[in-house]
Formats: sequence, structure tokens, C-alpha cells
Amino acid sequence: MSIDYEKEVAEAVNAANDALYYLSNAEEVLNKARNWGIADIMGGGMIITAIKRQRMREAQNELRKAKNAMSRLNRELLDLDGWASMDIQVDDFLEIADYVFDNFWTDMMSQSRINNARNQVANAIEQVEGILDALSELQAELG
Repeated sequence: MSIDYEKEVAEAVNAANDALYYLSNAEEVLNKARNWGIADIMGGGMIITAIKRQRMREAQNELRKAKNAMSRLNRELLDLDGWASMDIQVDDFLEIADYVFDNFWTDMMSQSRINNARNQVANAIEQVEGILDALSELQAELG
């Protein structure tokens, strides 16, 4: 195999590691948001809602970074005749309603969005870990 091919594999490994880093950060922050969401459902009020929403914004920021890394990984995998994609978003449709109508139902809908995002992040982590394992095996074969 050519040095260029080895370089492309190394770049894909770096992109996968970056994606895992940001996905793991997002997962951690979403777990915190979930915990604050539970407190909000139990009658936490406006302060708890604000903290929960801050955690959701932090997760969205990490997801943006992960998407950038995944885009880079996609480009590298295309160079290796592979393919991957990710579309994860924390829907902020409920943010205004959650503040204005801070009640059990909006809290439950918001919690559902957090849980959905957590599931998507977990699936993306699993996908990237699989890609990383395959790339690591390829690197070992090339080395």
C-alpha cells in the first residue's frame, strides 16, 4: 500500500478520535441535563429549568463539534472507499415553551428530547467506535 493510503487511514483515525471525544462530552452533558430535567419534572421551577437548558445548550455545542469531526471523518472514509454519516440534534423547539409554560407536560416533553438526544449520541458513539476499530485493524495490517 502507498504512503498516501497510510496517511489517509491515520487522518481518519484522528477524525474518529476527535468525534468520540466530542460525542463523549455531549453524552456527559446530556446526562447532567437529564438529571436536572428529572428535578424539573419534580417541581424544580424556573431556576432548575434554566440550569437544565444551559446543560442542553452545552450539549448542542459539543454536538456541533462532533458533527464537524464526523464531517472530516466522512471525507477521510470516502478517500478510503468507506462511508459514514451522523445527524444528531437537540431540538430547541421546546425551550421557549419550557420557560413560559413551566409545567409538568412541557418538562416531560423536554425530558423526552433529552433522552432522544442521549440515545442518538450513544448510537453515534457505537458507530464511530466500530469505524475506529476497523481503521485500527487496517493500520495494523499496513504497519
